[in-house]
Amino acid sequence: MRKIFISIFLSLSLASSLCAGEPLRERVYLSTDRDVFVAGDAVWLSAYCLDMQTRQLSSFSKIAYVELHGAGGLACTAKIALDGGRGAASMQLPNTLPTGNYRLFAYTQLGAGETGFDPLPGARVLSVFNTFTTERSEGVTVADRTPEAAARRSGGPLELQTSNGSGATHLTLRNTGGRTVFFDLSVHHRDLIPAPAGQGVFDFAEAKLPGFQGYGPDTVAEYEGEILRARVTGTDAAGVKAMQDKYAFISSPGSGENVYSSAIQPDGTVRFFTTNVYGEQEMFLEIEGVERTNICHLELESPFRNFPAGEIPALQMSNAYAPALELRSLGMQVERNFNADSLYTDLPFRYQQLFGEDDRRSYILDDYTRFPVMEELFVEFIPELRVRRVGDRREIQVRATDGLGNMSFPQGAALVMVDGIPVLDHGKILSYDPLLVERIDIWSDTYFMGIRAFSGIVNFVTYKGNLPSMQFEDNVRIVDFQGCGFPQAYTGEGAGARYPDFRQTLYWHPLLSLAPGETLTVDCKMPEYEGAFEAVAEGFTDAGDPVSVVSILP
Repeated sequence: MRKIFISIFLSLSLASSLCAGEPLRERVYLSTDRDVFVAGDAVWLSAYCLDMQTRQLSSFSKIAYVELHGAGGLACTAKIALDGGRGAASMQLPNTLPTGNYRLFAYTQLGAGETGFDPLPGARVLSVFNTFTTERSEGVTVADRTPEAAARRSGGPLELQTSNGSGATHLTLRNTGGRTVFFDLSVHHRDLIPAPAGQGVFDFAEAKLPGFQGYGPDTVAEYEGEILRARVTGTDAAGVKAMQDKYAFISSPGSGENVYSSAIQPDGTVRFFTTNVYGEQEMFLEIEGVERTNICHLELESPFRNFPAGEIPALQMSNAYAPALELRSLGMQVERNFNADSLYTDLPFRYQQLFGEDDRRSYILDDYTRFPVMEELFVEFIPELRVRRVGDRREIQVRATDGLGNMSFPQGAALVMVDGIPVLDHGKILSYDPLLVERIDIWSDTYFMGIRAFSGIVNFVTYKGNLPSMQFEDNVRIVDFQGCGFPQAYTGEGAGARYPDFRQTLYWHPLLSLAPGETLTVDCKMPEYEGAFEAVAEGFTDAGDPVSVVSILP
């Protein structure tokens, strides 16, 4: 069977026709677990991508881009994978952020591509206090008395009730309306530091969009996932022209789930159509067939637009905040150093594996006699592989089976990888130490990546999984890459088992929903300190109506 993996490119004319002739106008609203943080905290995010024409969740774009701006400009970024208009991630605040107010907003590339796009309607304002330094943003003042907290609007068909239990608080949520409600739920400490005045879910829902003026010329809808953009660097105009139609690869170490290929355009640019890359990764970028006399590289472009954040309201501080900030800082440090992963629960996420496990043939090399030369493995016990000389180089070929059951070795090149990273010079594989390899995975069908065809796939998986002793060409560039955050719920169930429990966020779930009449019960483990706590549920109905409810815990 021929396996075809072609990243789908949808033109803007198709995007504009999805809503019965009306243009698709996506806007993203972000909920957070709290509005006041200390530098070093994790900000938990829940994203709602709405089609503002229908006021319903948009299932079109598959990624949202998050920007946090302070008085000094762009301070922090994140990416959120979207599925059916919803997504979740977390954003780690750097320890170096100066004390001040920050503006948080998100967008899709389709929405941001609109002429005159404004990301600020519904943007949140967060207060960040740096307890390690006295550095402050411009405009921060110290008041003689504690500033008053901004009022929070409530409304919608969600009912929230709380009751005490043994070491925990029970929360019961019920949908009293006739529409399904999509929402997130946060339970957090409510100290005397007030939340900053800012826009919320009702402001977002009530925002009036300006008239549609069209999309910008470079707007591309990310229907399948993030579109990575890169550019040829390190050479002159003639060198860039020589790169035209050559193939570029981008990949990250693993089992081959993150490997993409695309042709270089005449202007030296290249776009990789992905199905979303998750987590912090090392990405390998390589151009195929580059002569040694024309060493050049691919440089990834940032997908963040760095929009103007407008005038951010200045933070007012009070000396009375000192005890609360000391507790917040202590809780952040204990959590980051001791409880970093034990309090989280992984949530399902949209994952598309390029090469199916059912079609894979694996050879675990410890099950066979070990040989010191890689090619001897093929001769002795891997009949699916052979080596042939093609021109002035040696090439690894994969045996294929046609629809009649006949087996043969096609003339086309196979995609050969080590730990999920393409190795375009097969001679490097043949000289690689087979004692470093744990297993060899083989896919025998024809695979398409973009418009490039491969007659089979081979992945040499090492014991360490990090390409030990592999030497790459000079034009290979390895860069740190920020992928989509993994969606997680913060349950706090393991808190206090080994270390003191000073959590500020007690519970967070970003992806909840209730059908009409349904009820949800949540148990929230309480911390070791005394104080006031509140639960906040926020989101939208399936008709796009805003929902927000707040309950003070007993």
